[in-house]
Amino acid sequence: MGEEEESTLTTRGMLNQSSNSSNNRSGSGSGNDNDNASSQNEVGVTSSALKEVEDAPMIAFGRINVLDLSDQGKVAFDLALENYERKIDAIEERLAKLLRDKLTACQDAEDMFRVFARFNPLLTRTRVHNAVKEFQIQLISTVGNAISKLQSKFTHKYEYSPASNISRVRGIPPVSGKILWAKQIERQVQTLMKRMGDVLGPNWGQHLEGRQLRRSGDELLSKLDAKSFFRSWVTEWERDMSSEATTTNARLSSYPIVIVREGINGALIAKVNFDEKYELLFREIRYLKWLGFERDIPRTLTLTSEENLARYPHAMALKGALRSYTVARELIPPELERLVMPQLKSIRESIAEAFGVSIDGSSRISSSRRVRWDGKEIAEWVAGLTELVNRFEERVEILLQACDKIDTQLKVLDEVEYGRDGFMGAVGNIQKAMDELSLAGYTDLKTWVHVVDDKMGIVLRNRLENALHAWVATFNMEKQEEGNDIDADEEKKTEESTQQLQFVKISTIMVEILLRNQEISTSPSLPMVRSVFLNELHDYISIVCSLPRPTSDRFEVFDSVDNESRNKG
Repeated sequence: MGEEEESTLTTRGMLNQSSNSSNNRSGSGSGNDNDNASSQNEVGVTSSALKEVEDAPMIAFGRINVLDLSDQGKVAFDLALENYERKIDAIEERLAKLLRDKLTACQDAEDMFRVFARFNPLLTRTRVHNAVKEFQIQLISTVGNAISKLQSKFTHKYEYSPASNISRVRGIPPVSGKILWAKQIERQVQTLMKRMGDVLGPNWGQHLEGRQLRRSGDELLSKLDAKSFFRSWVTEWERDMSSEATTTNARLSSYPIVIVREGINGALIAKVNFDEKYELLFREIRYLKWLGFERDIPRTLTLTSEENLARYPHAMALKGALRSYTVARELIPPELERLVMPQLKSIRESIAEAFGVSIDGSSRISSSRRVRWDGKEIAEWVAGLTELVNRFEERVEILLQACDKIDTQLKVLDEVEYGRDGFMGAVGNIQKAMDELSLAGYTDLKTWVHVVDDKMGIVLRNRLENALHAWVATFNMEKQEEGNDIDADEEKKTEESTQQLQFVKISTIMVEILLRNQEISTSPSLPMVRSVFLNELHDYISIVCSLPRPTSDRFEVFDSVDNESRNKG
């Protein structure tokens, strides 16, 4: 009698759950008439079965005296019990048909899992279990394939998986990313095992069909234990920290900048005294706390992480400043170094301040004033150095832009047509670049102006030589046109020179030959003609020779008169 009451209560509870769920679906307001009709039919069947289960004990045992222990009473009780079991069998038959219809109507395995999760308590009934046997086999195969895929994903390792690439893009450190990946696989395995419990019942691991899946799932879960991996990571960090404590000077690690030798020549280079692995440490600890390992992280690691987290912003600012300084410094040639010497000196003084020494080495600052990571002045010092480097970069950029402009104009000066207007335009642009640098306050600009002046002198000298060759070639061509006798060698040289030079336009002077009183004379006279040609040649040469030289003190109001006269010369 107790077993029958237990099965009645189980069936009644399942029917109540099914009825409530069906009522909720039927009132959800979906626009599909077929779904509404199916839901209403399910509600009707469930309500009818529920009423029959509730009424079955009263109908079967309500008319007999259950306390009658006589032979006649036992016969009556056995007959009532038989009627009751027949009634329950009929209800189970209808429920098995309903469950089979619902499983047949499912479109995919997810729908089948949801159905089994709802009707799971009825699977203990033999009739219901036999009705859904083929669907159970189908879902067992689905779960087996899913576990095989998870095993394949696990054997390919996290480091070579797409999840590792996504973690790097999102800034997730490697240890936390691997634990997160393992937890995701673990959650998927547990979900699959829960579904197997919904399909086969709570003791599904003891079934013949689920025994192998249970073993595979347990083996995979044992390999996904993140705590052992976390403990090995903590042990490795503690070992590294203890070895560093014995080999590294604790006082040296408190300074923000150290000097090291790098390169083939062993040049001394200032570097930030911050190991990037500590950046990885505090990122790992932050994510591990989110993953629930906060209580398992040793206090020493937490303190080290917090200490380096406080240093991190200053370290990144220093790295950026030193990197920018190195790049800008490599762009400055020796002849331009004097123009940015004040900025270079300011940066060197700031870096020397970090070591507690004077830049000239004449006087030593007290070691107690040396900049330290935990000092109050670290933020101010880093901000000052960063500002100095930014200013240095700006000055270098302006200077290099002016150099590019001047180089462009020197090329124009070398290629433009020989004439005063073209030369004056190029020289004016060069002077304009000089004026911009002068107004920008570049020091010792005169030294660089002399360098530019020498470059201009080389270009203009070549142009003047070519111009004089062209003048001579033009005269020689005129002689040939006039039919004068010219040597063969001289004629060959003239032809070779004229192929490379442009002819010069020389004005023609009409000369009259007069015969007076038996004397031959010319008008104008030959000395006068010679003087005219020489004046034209001087004007031709003065196109280059009369060009103004670049100067750096056009905006120097109180410049000396000697300097002005020297620049004009």
